Amino acid sequence: MTFKRIILAFLAVIAVLVLLSLRITQYPVYEMTAASPPEGGHHVLLFGGTRNTGLEVAKLLVARGDRVTAFVRPSSDRSGLEPLGVEFAVGDALDSDSVRAAFGVGEYTAAITTVSCFRCDPPPDYLGNANIFDAAAEAGVARMLLVTTIGAGDSYEAAPWPARIFLRDMLPLKTQAEEHLVASGLDYTIIRPGALRSDPSTGNGYLSEDREAFGIINRSDLAGLIVEALDDPSTQGKIFAAMDSTLNYPWDLF
Repeated sequence: MTFKRIILAFLAVIAVLVLLSLRITQYPVYEMTAASPPEGGHHVLLFGGTRNTGLEVAKLLVARGDRVTAFVRPSSDRSGLEPLGVEFAVGDALDSDSVRAAFGVGEYTAAITTVSCFRCDPPPDYLGNANIFDAAAEAGVARMLLVTTIGAGDSYEAAPWPARIFLRDMLPLKTQAEEHLVASGLDYTIIRPGALRSDPSTGNGYLSEDREAFGIINRSDLAGLIVEALDDPSTQGKIFAAMDSTLNYPWDLF
């Protein structure tokens, strides 16, 4: 085979791989039951609400009339939350006493945690979330939603290898957090998003129980799924992947 033919064959293989990657995989969709918040609305204790997905969740809950108390560190930037009129509990997820104190000052119907920190030492991904779960159980707040990532637990093989490398220190911690929550006796829902974007909502986010699922989702759409799952009792005791049916990995990340 001549050098020219080798190059052409190589380019043909690359073209096929690109075309295949452009096909968006549609995983089995979990059909959530249309449900309403409890009478009088939820009172949610929200951890990780100052930015990204947590802030989007706070916006949605407040917009529909739910009461939100955001657990924040003394140094946290509250500028995104303050215009929403949420209440605040001050502490640190790594400090179990302050977490217990936060659960003790309100009658909450649920707690939501998106707590994670890539550059923190120590990271709160396990220890902080474990403190939250333990305090919720102690306070009798049974409904708990945890946001981790595809690649945690039994979804490790679903994450692409760049994500496994980049998150190699965090994935075991997120797995521990999931395991701690499952063993806690709480009415949990665990949601594992794939790659995240901060673009406007597409309205095409969905949940799947398929452990091979991976994709992209905007944080605003992820927040919508979290709020839907909060209301839907059928999501209790389940672990989901979250992605968008119209976004293709990795091309729609750029």
